[in-house]
Amino acid sequence: MGAGVVWAEVTEAAAGHGLAGLGGTAADVGVVGYTLGGGLSWFARSHGLAANHVTAATVVIGDGRVLRVDAEHEPELFWAIRGGGGSFGVITELEFGLFPVSQVYAGAMYWPLERAEAVLTRWRDWTATVPDTVTSLGRLLRFPPVEEIPEPFRGRGLVAVEAVAQLGPSQADDLLAPLRELAPEMDTFAPTPVTDLHLLHLDPPGPTPAAGDGFQLTGLPDGALAALLEVAGPGRDAPLLTLEARHLGGALAPGASEGGAVSSLDAAFAVFSAGITPDAGAFGAVNATLDALAAAMTPWRAATSYRNFTERRAEGLAFEPAHVLGRLQEVKKTYDPLDIIRANHPVRPIGS
Repeated sequence: MGAGVVWAEVTEAAAGHGLAGLGGTAADVGVVGYTLGGGLSWFARSHGLAANHVTAATVVIGDGRVLRVDAEHEPELFWAIRGGGGSFGVITELEFGLFPVSQVYAGAMYWPLERAEAVLTRWRDWTATVPDTVTSLGRLLRFPPVEEIPEPFRGRGLVAVEAVAQLGPSQADDLLAPLRELAPEMDTFAPTPVTDLHLLHLDPPGPTPAAGDGFQLTGLPDGALAALLEVAGPGRDAPLLTLEARHLGGALAPGASEGGAVSSLDAAFAVFSAGITPDAGAFGAVNATLDALAAAMTPWRAATSYRNFTERRAEGLAFEPAHVLGRLQEVKKTYDPLDIIRANHPVRPIGS
């Protein structure tokens, strides 16, 4: 695919052949940026990061040369662009593997926000029992009272569990039983074509002014869950539309997959939070809450963060171990020593 393509286009084209790519939750996300940062899809626990499955790219580097990059041609640059971010060149073409998946068992369960502690505790315990064919997240939601929001959600606070299972309905229903014991107010789980997965996460259908940020956790024990709810749980005036924790592990675990610069996420959960920011006051309030949440979760923070969930600058933030960063800096020095190409999370040439 070429530059500028969004996941909706790839999903629709691949589905015509009974195939699926490793796209994220939103259909309007650009494929290249998402993949350069790693790419955390609904199939992540079974297939790993999207970056692992890139097979080739056409890259314009800092001096204007156009390079064909794959495992045999410019292998160090090929390694770097698979998860190392966008500091190494402009990608004009990207090739990646697709998978024979056309339908999954997917959906969400919703409860009133007041039940957040019980629901998230049950979900956390449940994640320890699921196979790698299941990817899920626990989520706090606060919907504004605007007409664009569907009636069941408008103006409400909810706690949700979303999941995609590459299982048959009977197997999936058995697996979901512990969550259903909590009597969700809404339960949308059903056989779902991959072309409809973008509807699951309730992402806005168009551009929305927002601020967000994320981090990774080594675990979500009772203390961590209590700290999270102290900032953004029931009874708190948190200006966040969403706060979610995604279950990692499986093919995302260190050593489970081979790929490029970032082929795993060394954490148990990836957290991302965001709020709507129509004006400067809202922007300040959302960022203050993001700061409070990050501070509260410090004892359980993983050593590295996930590029695509990190939307604010932070000094000393690590996305990969030191030896990987050093290798990325060497690649940067080789292909863009003058630092012409700059990404939102920059990698500087070694020695600069």
